[in-house]
Amino acid sequence: MKSLEEKNEEFVLNILHDIKSPIAGINIALENMPDGAKNETLREIYRVNRHNLEYIENLLENYSLKAGKYLLKYEYFNLINMVNEEIYALRFLIIEKNLKVNLICSDEVININTDKQLIRQAFLNLLTNAVKYSPSSEEIKIEVSKNKKAVAICITNSLGADSKKSTGFGEKIIKDVLLKLKGKIHHTKNKNKICFYVEIPREI
Repeated sequence: MKSLEEKNEEFVLNILHDIKSPIAGINIALENMPDGAKNETLREIYRVNRHNLEYIENLLENYSLKAGKYLLKYEYFNLINMVNEEIYALRFLIIEKNLKVNLICSDEVININTDKQLIRQAFLNLLTNAVKYSPSSEEIKIEVSKNKKAVAICITNSLGADSKKSTGFGEKIIKDVLLKLKGKIHHTKNKNKICFYVEIPREI
């Protein structure tokens, strides 16, 4: 007999699969449109949909990760570029809440050799929560640093009333990802601010 956790995971997987199909269908239709018929709005819909597909696929991969079926895909990439890409992907939510995202990094290029999709997934979860639970017109501070062995990402934001509604599902995903990457995460709270600190080996 299936446990409650197994039933919940099966339910989430079914929803992810159901959501993935129409989004993929829309993008296939957009890809097949003549270039002349694509205005900037349609191009923007395509870019956002493509990002949503990647996010859904990352969540599906997370379940494979938990089941021990996921194989790490190593590649060199610039962590700063990835961070900027995810900030750009959430720009409409950021603009809607009039948030200021302040990226502070020690270098313009911080190359690491690890699984890019898993790192993207962990960071996107952290950033999405920061955007979602920050009060309007506040600042989200993202600090990226490095040493010889590891890189660190620290995301600090204010907490609004909605933060009490968090299910913790996103943080569980991050912990599963970092366990696979031999990384670690912890957070601190100071009055109405929260800081999530993630450390990842530069090579695994």
